[in-house]
Amino acid sequence: MNRLLNKTLLYYSFFATVILLLSAPFIYWTMEKLYKDDVDEAILLRRDEFETNNRKSLHISDIPVWNQFNRDTRILPDTVKTSPKDSIIQQVFYDALVPEWEPYRVLYKDVAIEGKPFVLMIRLNLVESDDLIRTIVWIYIGILFVLLLVIFFITLFVSNRLWKPFYDTLHKIEQFNIELHNAPGFSHTKVTEFSQLNSRLTKLIQHSLQSYVTQKTFTQNASHELQTPLAVFQSKLDLLLQDNSLRKDQVIILHSLYESVSRLTRINKNLLLLAKIENNQFADVSSVRVNDIIKEVIPYFTEQAESKKLTIEMDFKNIISLNANKVLAEIMINNLLLNAIRHNIENGEIIIKLEANSLSIANTGAEKALDGHTVFERFRKNSTDARSSGLGLAIAKEICDRNSWEISYSFKASVHIFTIAF
Repeated sequence: MNRLLNKTLLYYSFFATVILLLSAPFIYWTMEKLYKDDVDEAILLRRDEFETNNRKSLHISDIPVWNQFNRDTRILPDTVKTSPKDSIIQQVFYDALVPEWEPYRVLYKDVAIEGKPFVLMIRLNLVESDDLIRTIVWIYIGILFVLLLVIFFITLFVSNRLWKPFYDTLHKIEQFNIELHNAPGFSHTKVTEFSQLNSRLTKLIQHSLQSYVTQKTFTQNASHELQTPLAVFQSKLDLLLQDNSLRKDQVIILHSLYESVSRLTRINKNLLLLAKIENNQFADVSSVRVNDIIKEVIPYFTEQAESKKLTIEMDFKNIISLNANKVLAEIMINNLLLNAIRHNIENGEIIIKLEANSLSIANTGAEKALDGHTVFERFRKNSTDARSSGLGLAIAKEICDRNSWEISYSFKASVHIFTIAF
């Protein structure tokens, strides 16, 4: 995408070039007219000089000598037909000295020498005017080029200074993170439009932060308050299930209720965990080894993996040490392993790889790729498993974001791969 400054420069340069090029014919015509007017004035001056200084003292016998030594002021016989008389016209004459045809401004005037009629011809060559105009055109082109350069650099300088508050605001908005509550402080500017923009953005950000805090507080409080009634409800169901007098259909209903309550409890715990992560309640950081964490948590998933006859392979090419909260690192790996087991197939496999600054957990599963843009969204379930809360991958993504790690999803050869770049 083009920057606004580049578009501004493009428009200025384009219209400046068009205007200057359109003005070129007018300037050429003006210069040519001014030069012709100057030449015509010189011709009239020569006519007046001839009338004043030469005509009365000139004899007919002197005419051949006069014509021999005056190249551009000649006395012609009256038999020469010239039209119109006493007005300046433009004609082309062959110049034997060059030799070529050249344009002239010419005046023909009837004069009387010793009482006999003759024609006075005064002419001035226009070749010099063509050379002059051509030189002026090249000068004009040079001025046009210099002017475009000046416009470019002036516009660049002025635009950079003028749009500096806008780019400063844009940069601060890009750095804004609502979860960190780091409301940007915009610089003061005397430009009315930018000042209004900063004012509206400040109000919008403050409103968004307030709404975010309110929503997060509500989620945290609601999840916390739900813990007790859910625990009571689950304990009551435990007591009912121990009653031997229940009919089979009643037991089925109670089991269904028990599974629903268990899922609600897991969702509630996960929401509380997300709230704690967002509130930076896991601030303790220490050096942890990803290799050791994986070896510690794998035994907890053995029973679930065996129920599906899954094979777990570990390929540790590197030892990865991180400065992170160990509890969050364990939760992240637990969620990814649990996701790989739940969404696997019978007799499938799970491959855990540790490479240079990256961890990947791959599993067999559905023969269709997941949506990489929504797979980490909250309550986005990619299976019909009732035990899934739809928050496991969202929690893993939140932990990665908090530690500036990058988690991604890919699908290759019927294998679903989740990769974390540390």
